[in-house]
Amino acid sequence: MRSLASPSTGLNPVLQRLALLQLAIATVWLLFLSYLQTQEVANLGSAWVLLALYVPLQVFSQWQVTRRNIQDWQLFLHLSLECQLFTGLLFFTGGATNPLISYFLVLLVLASYGLPWLLAIWMTALCVADYSLLSVWYQPLLLHPTHPLSSLSLVDWHLAGMWLTFVLSALILATLIPQLLRTRQRQQLEIQQLREQQLKNEQLVGIGTLAAGTAHEMGTPLMTMGMLLDDLIDSQAAPALQSDLTLLREQVNRCQNSLQALAKQGREARNARQQLASDWLDEQLQRWQLSQPNAVWQPFEHHSSAMIHTSPLLDQALLNLLDNAAEAGQQAIELQTREAQDYWVLDIVQPDPHAAAALSRYTPYSSSKQTGLGIGLYLSNASVEQFGGNIELRALANGGSRCTLSLPISPLPEPLS
Repeated sequence: MRSLASPSTGLNPVLQRLALLQLAIATVWLLFLSYLQTQEVANLGSAWVLLALYVPLQVFSQWQVTRRNIQDWQLFLHLSLECQLFTGLLFFTGGATNPLISYFLVLLVLASYGLPWLLAIWMTALCVADYSLLSVWYQPLLLHPTHPLSSLSLVDWHLAGMWLTFVLSALILATLIPQLLRTRQRQQLEIQQLREQQLKNEQLVGIGTLAAGTAHEMGTPLMTMGMLLDDLIDSQAAPALQSDLTLLREQVNRCQNSLQALAKQGREARNARQQLASDWLDEQLQRWQLSQPNAVWQPFEHHSSAMIHTSPLLDQALLNLLDNAAEAGQQAIELQTREAQDYWVLDIVQPDPHAAAALSRYTPYSSSKQTGLGIGLYLSNASVEQFGGNIELRALANGGSRCTLSLPISPLPEPLS
């Protein structure tokens, strides 16, 4: 439950509708009192004074609407003032016999929608108390005896007024409730998206913490292994073992360099840089070929003037996508680039007829590879989303698969004057 003093941006639409309703009901009262004035109804001075109070109330409502955060008690205060002002006008214009008394229901609808249940109950009690008071204590409306309509009974006047009030209330509710419901649905969708993003960030933090701890724990054993291998190589071991020891030392060096690169990327992960998309793709393909000497892709042209923001996070994300495409089939992957609206798009296609089968088995933290952990694609998607892009996987009709990487195009840097 919301705190009675907690700010809520969701109340701004309610206050906007309330300000419009105040303006509409004030206009109705202005026309109604003007008509009664022409019929020489006595004792309308107090009603005119109360109607004039709608002006500062409307100004205050408009000022509140412009504020970023509105608290529950402020909306309750608005509705309470509106209710008491409306009660005063009804007291001088027939009380419960005035058909405009049905407007209490509109105030209760706003209270039920925009307030916590406790304040909504207080608002309901206030409206019921005012209605009950107006049923026994009010100033009746009497037309001048010489007026042509004075012969109509009070029931006739009340029925005509009830019809008019019903029409006005129906129009108000028919336009108000759908707008408020759409606003509430939009807010719930935004909250759901924020919760999903928060959960995803928490998972990424957990993965990052685990990776950092693992890298730290691996550092010391690798250093020890390197020192032992250096001693074995320097001890003039059997020539048959020299080549194996040298190979082991190279692999240990590779692991140490990978850990150092991982730590460096972790520090520079959010240091985005702007460069041509085609240049960035060429750089990553060269890196991929060095790490995967057997990787093959079909030649393609990708000359583009699109500028994008890149970072080590995106570099690793693209390398993961290329690895997954190459390992999903036995054929050479196909690369295609294009620009769609404000995005630079890269299609990575694996035409192997068995590649699409891997998509149906994919879930986060699971992998079809015996040595895979199943988090490469998940992390890639999370990294791309942090830069406003997205990754889409799709099975092709021939059994192949397509991975589409979309990154927002950044504006060109202004030339130096």
